[in-house]
Amino acid sequence: MRFGPHETPSDRPSWFEPAEPAAPPRRPALTASAEPSRIAEWAAARCDEIVGDIRGGLWRFTEGVADVLFPGIGPAVGSARRATKWGPTLVGLNDGRGSDVKIGLIGSENLGLWAVLRCRLGQSDHGPRPGWCADLPLGPLGAEGIRAGAVTISAIEDVKPADVAPLLLAEPAVGAETRLLLRVDVPGRSGVVAVDAGDGVWQRRIFFTLLHPARRGAGHHETYRVVCPVCGRRRLAQFRGFDVCSDCGWLHTQP
Repeated sequence: MRFGPHETPSDRPSWFEPAEPAAPPRRPALTASAEPSRIAEWAAARCDEIVGDIRGGLWRFTEGVADVLFPGIGPAVGSARRATKWGPTLVGLNDGRGSDVKIGLIGSENLGLWAVLRCRLGQSDHGPRPGWCADLPLGPLGAEGIRAGAVTISAIEDVKPADVAPLLLAEPAVGAETRLLLRVDVPGRSGVVAVDAGDGVWQRRIFFTLLHPARRGAGHHETYRVVCPVCGRRRLAQFRGFDVCSDCGWLHTQP
């Protein structure tokens, strides 16, 4: 995974190399909408079947930016990384509901660090969407890097076509140079995952937000909402320090 050019500490070599100009498309452009069979396949899939093959990249990015977003958490993240080969878990909150919007979490209850994910098969995500689904611009790349005071942090990782195929309307060509772009807005602690299917065009596929609730050890919430204020459904998942709607991703953290 390659981060921006101002990684801390400053004397470390940069992992980011300026991107070459986008090459001409190496395969036909994606269709404007998914085929009905593709929609049915997506709806029936579990969250781990959709994002499972890129969860490692997502979590490495989360670990990389955690201390910038939540100053002081870095030592705990480092200790957890050394103690376990794969500590974080992937939880699909609306698996088995036949939904074309997938809600999930990657993280650790012990560490108290979570990435809440929301993804949809369509190229545009029609509402309702929770407020943390920020439409961040996908360029320029590498303008900020991991450092105190950064406004945006980006990272790029080369991935196998099969790893990102479940996120796309059409499978990438065999041998395509597929890439993953992760970008987070530091003040809002929310970001986007985009996929280059091999044609040099970034497609937003996942929205995410990163959480480290300050009061995660305070026990049960003082109040518990029964109905989600965004989608009106009654499936709120409760974790230490926050609630999240299992159907749309509405989020409520303890003050």
